[in-house]
Amino acid sequence: MESNIIMFPSVTFAMKGRNILIKNKINSNIIRTPMHLRNKSCGYSLYVGRNINDALEILRSNGITILGTAAVDRL
Repeated sequence: MESNIIMFPSVTFAMKGRNILIKNKINSNIIRTPMHLRNKSCGYSLYVGRNINDALEILRSNGITILGTAAVDRL
């Protein structure tokens, strides 16, 4: 399964990331990070159904700190 969530060090980075992706016409939603992944993040992530590689590139080029990605079956 391909990664579909992006984890951040703070909810602020998740919100900034979502706003940047909206401006770049990539849909994403702020979600609670699944419990088994929360030790790696602040507890909030972005769910990106498609274009995750594009989303990662855009976020990194805009200085958004990313802790990692993960694949989840359901939210």
